[in-house]
Amino acid sequence: MKKTALTILALLLFPCATVVAAAPAAGDRAEIQALRRQLDELKKSGYRPELGEQMLILQIRHARLWFAGEAENWNLATYEVQELKEALDAVAKYNADDANLQPLRLADVMPAMTRGPIADLRKAVDSKNKAAFEKAFDGLSVACTGCHHVAGNDMLVIQRPETPLLDNLRVAPPR
Repeated sequence: MKKTALTILALLLFPCATVVAAAPAAGDRAEIQALRRQLDELKKSGYRPELGEQMLILQIRHARLWFAGEAENWNLATYEVQELKEALDAVAKYNADDANLQPLRLADVMPAMTRGPIADLRKAVDSKNKAAFEKAFDGLSVACTGCHHVAGNDMLVIQRPETPLLDNLRVAPPR
């Protein structure tokens, strides 16, 4: 009885296994190929931020970080360091081969120049040390200016901001 039940079960499951293992039908293969082509076209035509736009975002993050550190709002400074790092990563991702740095690659040069200063900023912010923060912030500004120099944009000199670009964010720590 058990042997008969197992045989019947095997016969019932065998067609399912062959259906799962079977290659897609010709119509399905054509549809898969069409979908892959459509996906490739969407990737090519999707929004890709222009380098200047991304640099403005970096400049805003850089300034907000400065004012957070000066106010000793270490929670906001921690947030801004992370946002700045993400913005730098996005520049390297979306403008990796920007013409300004040819034959060098922005994806190689910028991370190499900013990795150390970002780490120094994180350390200073984590230790809540304002003097170390100011030194690390200036180090990042020098790195940014150095990257601009390598790209032939000597007119782009990054410094400590003097006034907030946007004044709708309270940088004083919450009480």
